[in-house]
Amino acid sequence: MLDIRPLAETGRDAFEAGTHLAPYLARLVRRAPQAYSLLQREGATELAAHALKQAKDAAALEDREEAMTALRQAKLANHMAVAAMDLSRSLPVHDLTGHLTGFADAAVQSALTIALRQRSLTQDGIFVIALGKMGAFELNYSSDIDMAVFFDPAVFCEGSIEAGDLASKVVRDAMRILEEDTGDGYVFRTDLRLRPDPGSTPPAVSTQMAEIYYESVGQNWERMVWIKARACAGDIRAAERFIGMLEPFVWRRHMDYWAIADVQAIKRMINSRTSASDLADTSPDLKLGPGGIREIEFFVQTQQIIMGGRNSFLRHRKTLKSLDALVAADAVDASVGKELTEAYEVLRNIEHRIQMLEDQQTHRLPSDEDTRLRVAKLCGHDDLAAFDRAVAEVRKTVHSHYRDLFAEEERKHENAVQGNLVFTGVDDDPGTVETLKAYGFSDPSRIIATISNWHRGKTPATRTARGRGLLTALLPELLTAMSRTGEPDMAFTRFTRFFEGLRSGIQTLSMLANETSLLEDLVTTLAIAPRLSQTLARQPGLLEALVTPSGQEYPPALSRGADFESQMDEVRRWQNERAFLIGHRLLHSRLPAQQAALAWSDLADHCVELMSEAAAIETARRYGPQPGNWMIGALGKLGGRELTAGSDLDLIIIFEDDGDAASEAGHWFTKFAQRLITAISAETAEGSLYEVDMRLRPSGRAGPVATSLRAFDRYQHHDAWTWELMALTRLRPVAGHDALGERALEVAHDAIVNGKPDDERRADILDMRRRLWKERPPRGEWDLKLADGGLVDLEFILQQEMLLCRRADCVLPTVIDAAEALGEAGRLTTDEVKTITSSFSFLQSIQQIQRLAVGAELTADQFSEGLKARLALAAGCESFSEVESRYRSVRKQISDLRCKKIGTLATDS
Repeated sequence: MLDIRPLAETGRDAFEAGTHLAPYLARLVRRAPQAYSLLQREGATELAAHALKQAKDAAALEDREEAMTALRQAKLANHMAVAAMDLSRSLPVHDLTGHLTGFADAAVQSALTIALRQRSLTQDGIFVIALGKMGAFELNYSSDIDMAVFFDPAVFCEGSIEAGDLASKVVRDAMRILEEDTGDGYVFRTDLRLRPDPGSTPPAVSTQMAEIYYESVGQNWERMVWIKARACAGDIRAAERFIGMLEPFVWRRHMDYWAIADVQAIKRMINSRTSASDLADTSPDLKLGPGGIREIEFFVQTQQIIMGGRNSFLRHRKTLKSLDALVAADAVDASVGKELTEAYEVLRNIEHRIQMLEDQQTHRLPSDEDTRLRVAKLCGHDDLAAFDRAVAEVRKTVHSHYRDLFAEEERKHENAVQGNLVFTGVDDDPGTVETLKAYGFSDPSRIIATISNWHRGKTPATRTARGRGLLTALLPELLTAMSRTGEPDMAFTRFTRFFEGLRSGIQTLSMLANETSLLEDLVTTLAIAPRLSQTLARQPGLLEALVTPSGQEYPPALSRGADFESQMDEVRRWQNERAFLIGHRLLHSRLPAQQAALAWSDLADHCVELMSEAAAIETARRYGPQPGNWMIGALGKLGGRELTAGSDLDLIIIFEDDGDAASEAGHWFTKFAQRLITAISAETAEGSLYEVDMRLRPSGRAGPVATSLRAFDRYQHHDAWTWELMALTRLRPVAGHDALGERALEVAHDAIVNGKPDDERRADILDMRRRLWKERPPRGEWDLKLADGGLVDLEFILQQEMLLCRRADCVLPTVIDAAEALGEAGRLTTDEVKTITSSFSFLQSIQQIQRLAVGAELTADQFSEGLKARLALAAGCESFSEVESRYRSVRKQISDLRCKKIGTLATDS
């Protein structure tokens, strides 16, 4: 183990030697000449006693400025005395840190006394708790001091209603006395952020509020902080009562599995996978880096937290005393305890000497070799290379023992993140910032702040200890998965929206903890598919469908006794789950695009069937028995079984009355149609099913929502426009009376096969395509439907050929079937059939992913890198650039075929 050697035998000589190596020590001589004279005359011990007395006496000075000067002079004298004792090795490091802490206690008490006196207040009911290193008497040479200030609202300021406001003003005044950098410097940098919920609470926290906070959302890392809590200023009796009140929070007699797992996860996040190069670094952070002081402290504190509730003799504030107690309890091997004790003393000694250089709160050995050599010489070593090797050995020893802590648990996390992921405490952990940067996050501080708020119970999912423990366990895998998406910022933003929308979260977090593949799927989905992520944010319970047996694959049998609205909600719940599963499988390449289109369409068919059945029962209940038969026909994408995520449903409703009262039958079926549209499209507590488009019915918006078969026959044969017959090529019965559906299909086919001469039909189709191009131009390069050479052109080509073929057996609603039938009929060549079918398959694969992920975003610059990769995978391409190249080629082929079969898009082309 590295030997820290004295620079000289006496404090005064050691300090003198130190001034030639540490600029700050040289400045001390100039800034505090009286203290230096006292050091020379009487030695370091007397100077230290003088500094402590001067800090205490400052409290009695009436003039605030005079008191502030006295405190600063006392601090300079104390720093001089401690440096002299440290560099001469006349006191062990734990006595030196104790002396530094004792001086801090005196300074804080004086500052509080002065601040109270200025407002004519006493210290009754207000107190300061020392935390962290200050609480354990382990302050380092240039340490900040961690404290929390509390007041008893029933005692302080005699219980007045202004107590809280006055307490916070007193704290601000006291901290200013300590912190303000005057011509004489400062006394201490103070940190009050270890108080309960520092972002939302005032500097002085009421004991009532603190008790509620720790009982409800206090975290395990805060319990570790409070291991070292100690009354240091103000009303000491009140402070000790408060610490006693928190004892059940800090020292739990029984630790449940989740609390222990949370403590283990906190440990795992620190330097979870450290490489040999990290430990060989000649400029390490001796506090926060691998093999550093924090690893020793966590080695001790994690075991104290787990075992200290049942074993009171483990409840020491000081790190080394606690380590000795763990050895005595056989929780730590004696040899391990000895090595960690020696390493701790070495690291603390080096830490002091680093800080003596410039009085900076730093723990990192300088990267500059000349400056680092000065640190080595302050440690009594002239050989820098040997010093560097010795420091590395110390750190390797520490990290080896730290790594072995909870080793069995660690084996379950072999794929742990590289580097730190620490979200405890109040400062951004430097290692965590670097880890998050390496993972591709652009603003690590935002990530750290958000996760810290989750840990403080500021979202429903983490308001219980178990929720917070589950989150801690999940974080490494979660953030790693976000990094792998290539869109970590977007993934985190969308996960935040999802996570903060959970009502409780325990069930969801438990699923994610137990199903690592589910976590990966969720993060990827959120990153590349905002449309799906919005669905999950609204209905996080859908996630459960991914891990439960698919018992709901088939449509539910509607509860006959349930009312119409309840039946609507029942179908919506089933549809939401099935739609999410289809989308999830499609996005993750577990369902090819063509099968996805069929799955979406089958789902819609089932919903239409279920809702039409419910609408018929409800209409009969209100308006009497059904006066005949009805059928629901699908048109458009649903008719062609080509639905995508978010598609509307083009429907037509045809009925055939029983002949008794045609007008009354029309009224009944109109009411039925209205209820069906409501059943499908109305928004309920469970959402809606689909938007319904009835504009393709006879006479469009002007026609009745339900049409009799006779009226349908008459309209299609005598009044239908050519474009309406084109739409009719995709008619497919989906619900209702089977025989009526077949007759409606026969009427449609007969109207398509007969009618206007070919020349008129050709002219109508060309005119319509040009008007559509002019009135509804494509909205972007990736408008797969309306682009020149897009899906609309494919439909126009096929539908024109069906209208000109004059054969009912060639009128088929699906693209592939229609193209092949037209090829067999001689209307399309073999090459044309191949062009149409291959082009359609390519465009469909792209459109399925595009509509699912981003909906109507139609320019490639809006596609994330993750989405581009999914588009390439769906299209069978190596890269998105290959997708783009093929897309251009496919569009040109279709455009050329449309020009050949129908004509150009503009008259001046």
